[in-house]
Amino acid sequence: MLPTLSRRNFIELLVGSSFVPVLAGAAFADEGAGSYVQKLGEEVIKLANGGQRGDKALQRRFAALFNRYISIPNVAKFALGPRQKDLPSGDKDMFYDLVANYAAALFVWYVEDFQGDRLEITDSAEQGKFTTVDTTIKGGGLGGEKLRWRVLGSGGSYHIADLNVKGVWLTISMKKLFADTLKSSDGDFQALYAKLREAETW
Repeated sequence: MLPTLSRRNFIELLVGSSFVPVLAGAAFADEGAGSYVQKLGEEVIKLANGGQRGDKALQRRFAALFNRYISIPNVAKFALGPRQKDLPSGDKDMFYDLVANYAAALFVWYVEDFQGDRLEITDSAEQGKFTTVDTTIKGGGLGGEKLRWRVLGSGGSYHIADLNVKGVWLTISMKKLFADTLKSSDGDFQALYAKLREAETW
């Protein structure tokens, strides 16, 4: 007859095992945020699996997907920083569309990297008001692409506040692009719009 394993003994056994990193992430992260990322990641893979580099129609589909899951206006305003007050009010919707297209451009440029069979959540943690979820694309394509998602929200209402691809945070990449372009154009937003339209990657 096997001895009874107490709850304390069970926890001590887990602490000494190789399962600790996974359990630590699961214990402290918002499970709803993880499910949100899982759903978005699977849609990213599905789009990538049916596309090829430079496909403008695919870029529009990625942009539409990001508009559903990512708070593009908040990302754009954060990246503009103090310059957001100078954004012409009549251009806001167009600007947000260009920002979504800009984010989508990277996924189309490296489309083979995002092809696979599934998205695996490797870690997650609470960081202030955000939940950061680390994922890896498994199977198919080149495989092994790592994506880090910064999720905001709770209680079933979530959105992606930032995304790290190829080791670069989207907001940080855009912040530099926006600042450099507006500085060189003496604050002319038309130059920034043109830069976003022309971008194939970042």
